Amino acid sequence: MLYEINENDKLHRFDSKWSPLELDVEKYLISSENERILDSGIFGEPLLLIKNQVRTKYQKRADILAIDRFGNGVIIELKRDRGMLGVETQALQYLADFSVYKGENFIKNFCKDDSVLVDSIHSFIDAYAKIEDINKISRVILVARDFEPTIFSMGEWLSNNNISFRCISYEPIEVASRKLISFNIAFDRSNNLINPIIFSSISRSPAYYWHNIANNDQKWWSWLIHAKQIPACFDSMPGDQGEKILRSYISGDIIIAYAKGFGAVGWGEIIDPNTYRIINSGGSDDYWQGDCMHRLDIEWKYVAKNLSSGIKPGYIRENFNIYHPISTSVGIDSHNAKRLITHMSNVLEKV
Repeated sequence: MLYEINENDKLHRFDSKWSPLELDVEKYLISSENERILDSGIFGEPLLLIKNQVRTKYQKRADILAIDRFGNGVIIELKRDRGMLGVETQALQYLADFSVYKGENFIKNFCKDDSVLVDSIHSFIDAYAKIEDINKISRVILVARDFEPTIFSMGEWLSNNNISFRCISYEPIEVASRKLISFNIAFDRSNNLINPIIFSSISRSPAYYWHNIANNDQKWWSWLIHAKQIPACFDSMPGDQGEKILRSYISGDIIIAYAKGFGAVGWGEIIDPNTYRIINSGGSDDYWQGDCMHRLDIEWKYVAKNLSSGIKPGYIRENFNIYHPISTSVGIDSHNAKRLITHMSNVLEKV
């Protein structure tokens, strides 16, 4: 909710005249600079768009169908105004219709002949999420201007019955000629079924991860090698997805650096996860002048000094059964990752 200060220095709610249509909000939600990934700043996590305006077996239309990092199906239902009792029932009907499609059956039904989307699924889900487990668990996210309290009571009941439920409110704002929308997670009961304990940085063992270096620029890569850092971008603000990703790494994690178009360009080990920081604006580490400010130290082992010497994604997929990442960080199957690292250590330069 946005307030303005009136002439008496009193708070006064700012009432915008702009009220986008439901289909407009849907369009905003699925627009992304990062291929098919829905904005984690809105949804509280990265989600892969499978399809919007998708028909159920009863010819109803669900607004958005997505999957999360662990392959769980996510039904996203939108309302232009207030979310009232009944909207969650509609979403649950869609969830029930779609929940019968699991694993390869899910891919065949919703991806059909879209080979790019199929590859995106392989590239998006974590190493511990298997194709056969896709949509094994499904859940609901509601998006509306606001919600009546009975929706939250229903969300509590659903969570107690192992159906994760989240409500996201939005506020459209028009100031002069600029149109803005703020999003806020108003209610969240995401149970531990969608967040396997193995991913907890407190309890898990060291693992293997792709990490995208954000910009496939040769001077940037040379700088990262010299500085012994891995970056994350997003909003470059405390608490955003960039911080969450870098803070999720633990001592002993093995990181395989990925540069778009060049493939695997180096690997290293996280020694001290407490080296995470947001760098100072204008400082010596501020290479992109305010962008990609999240940083974590890494001990590089083997690198391609020139990006052109990286191991190409097609070769990695064909020989190691590892798909290239379409997001900043994604886990890799340990057996395949070890084989790839051995190969990288034979063909790249030792640091």
